[in-house]
Amino acid sequence: MNVQEILNLAKSGGYALGSFNAGDLEIIKGVIQAGVELKSPLLIEASPGEIKFFGHQNFDCVVENFKKETGLPILTNLDHSLGLEEAQEGIESGFDLIHFDGSDLAYEENIKITKMIVQQAHEKGILVEGEFDKILGTSAPHQEEPESVQASGSYTDPEKAAEFVSQTGVDILAVFIGNLHGTYKQPPKLDLERLRMIAEKLPCFLSLHGGSGLLEEDIKQAINLGKVVKINVNTELRVAYRETLENVLKGSEEVAIYKIMPPVIAAVQKVVEEKIRLFGSEGKATTPTTEDQTNQL
Repeated sequence: MNVQEILNLAKSGGYALGSFNAGDLEIIKGVIQAGVELKSPLLIEASPGEIKFFGHQNFDCVVENFKKETGLPILTNLDHSLGLEEAQEGIESGFDLIHFDGSDLAYEENIKITKMIVQQAHEKGILVEGEFDKILGTSAPHQEEPESVQASGSYTDPEKAAEFVSQTGVDILAVFIGNLHGTYKQPPKLDLERLRMIAEKLPCFLSLHGGSGLLEEDIKQAINLGKVVKINVNTELRVAYRETLENVLKGSEEVAIYKIMPPVIAAVQKVVEEKIRLFGSEGKATTPTTEDQTNQL
């Protein structure tokens, strides 16, 4: 199945794919092991910073190797590319999805560049995620209340969202309905009524960033609206990685990295498994029959 078919199955099946950021081999292994254990399709993504550290070809080859080894449906996403050149590099390197974040640009400039990326990506069968209302926060733990951060942003307007999608042709829209990158003192509360209105007006899929710090009930309701098929998770993976590594190294004189990292990988796997169950994609990696696909698409 191609990326469009996999996302269509998620939409019709009432579940979402976790989009897990992976900046190194250990996180990828944790994500893959979770997918194998729970028989879930996977979406593994990397930001431009993570790709700079990992290398485009290295990232693509590692994921492709695991895809062949496991037989799982595994998609890749370039997360928050900020310019035309970054997005084009992602298209050329073979990502399944490109997220172009033009939220810092003037609205018309964002539309212009997003439209160009969509045209180039679609020629290669790659889907594009757009963003025009900036999703605030950073992928780290924060101690402030979420309301103070939410108040500084502009929630996505359903009418403007419909206009943006119509003019750019994006396949997925990243919406800001109170979701924040990172974790906070309290879970950010989502404006689910706004999400419902956006979903009614848009023909495309929706993505929800900030999946690390949201209320489980809000996530379930967002998925049940029928168009949220991609939920980004990063901070919880990073925190699990760092805290576990610190604990492993305490009082240890071990220098063989391959002996140090298994508990770290297991900690990442645990977080991913929790998200897979929450998002409803457990057991959805089994390839449906042709008849099943026809009925669901």
